[in-house]
Amino acid sequence: MGAHAQNEEVRKPKVKHDSPKRHVVAFIGSLVLTALAFIAVAYEVVPAGFTVPFIVVLAFVQALFQLFVWMHMDQKGHEFARVSIFAGLFFILVAIIVFVYWVWI
Repeated sequence: MGAHAQNEEVRKPKVKHDSPKRHVVAFIGSLVLTALAFIAVAYEVVPAGFTVPFIVVLAFVQALFQLFVWMHMDQKGHEFARVSIFAGLFFILVAIIVFVYWVWI
């Protein structure tokens, strides 16, 4: 029974306790990205043909904030989840490119 308890300790992700400063900075960064997306659409600051790609890039950056700050993907023990997420994103991106090419070109 003692060996089983020891194995469970090895499998637990190493959680480092960050100061609230990191979370506050990430939260403010998320608010800034949201405000940029709103301003781009509401005030037509970005050209019409570039608005959607601009918002998609902002959404991708904000998703990375969510993964690495709030979901702690930057800590040890999350390597498999990180690889799985990025592999899935890669296959989805390839599928989107293939379908866009197939339909419009």
